[in-house]
Amino acid sequence: MDYIKQIKKIQKQQIDPVYFLHGTQAFIIEEMINEVLANTLSKDEQDMNVQRFRLADTPLQLIIEEAETLPFFSSKKVVIIQDFYLATSQKNDTSIDHQIESLEPYLKQPLPETVLIIIAPYEKLDERKKVTKQLKTNTTVVHAAELSEHETIKWIGEQANQLGIDVADPVKKRLVELAGTNLLQLRSELTKCQLYSGVGGEVTMEAVNQLVAKTLEQSIFDLIEWSMKGEISAAVANFKEMVRRKEEPLMILAMLVRQLRIYLHVKELKQRSYSEKQMVGMLKLHPYVVKLAAKQVVSFDEKKLKSSIMAAADTDYAIKTGKQEKEFAVELFIIKLGALSTREYA
Repeated sequence: MDYIKQIKKIQKQQIDPVYFLHGTQAFIIEEMINEVLANTLSKDEQDMNVQRFRLADTPLQLIIEEAETLPFFSSKKVVIIQDFYLATSQKNDTSIDHQIESLEPYLKQPLPETVLIIIAPYEKLDERKKVTKQLKTNTTVVHAAELSEHETIKWIGEQANQLGIDVADPVKKRLVELAGTNLLQLRSELTKCQLYSGVGGEVTMEAVNQLVAKTLEQSIFDLIEWSMKGEISAAVANFKEMVRRKEEPLMILAMLVRQLRIYLHVKELKQRSYSEKQMVGMLKLHPYVVKLAAKQVVSFDEKKLKSSIMAAADTDYAIKTGKQEKEFAVELFIIKLGALSTREYA
């Protein structure tokens, strides 16, 4: 896992002059920045020797000039560019004139006293751009992307070691099932578990089930599975619990439809012998989402899935035309999902 290797290098004081962090996983980006700061400057030095810039506010050439300036009463300084959209196809409304050519000579010969961190918190880079190629060639690149299930389990182990708690592999997997793969959320849940078990303690399956709240996505998974299996009482109870948590019924309906469509797509691709890896690329979904869907669709009939999506459209229409109150309408739709599970098709 690329970023964990870089974290370990930084903690050994092996700090590179320029880092290029790109991707949407905010926790990875923040942890990289925090580790660089902690292992480069003392708290007192950080006040005078950490500069943060946004391209939307400051010309790139001025940021490079700052990077080329010696630190103030310190052996090191850190310069951070927060939103490097120049490496993407994203348009920006700013009228600031960026001299992109000022970056190349600096990347080839960075100031030894400066650590430059360039952040592109976007899903995709524009690989055709010269600046993107320069960054990928002349910097230490860390892709802050969603982790696979295996990588997430490994990451939980690293975080558990830092927190001084013991988490067995089955408990790690349960944690991911409940909290999802968002690292910020997982770190928060692990911290909660540490407070419960104490430093040096073991986090049990019972503790995770008791302490960790399901994500909305996981609740949707469970709700559909219970409904399609005819376990209506459990499905309705799940829905009412989501409403008690202040989840908007229309949002729940939208997510139900999204999940049903994912199931339908995965079902069709599975029948055509596509692998889960191929499905991830085609559907642009997280590998963990595809893995769960592939496991669940085994017991789902394709015609029932299509009928369920049509029933959801009818429910949405009834709500938006004022024919049915939204909470009642979504609950009725969940009951209909259960009815579909018992219907036979020729």
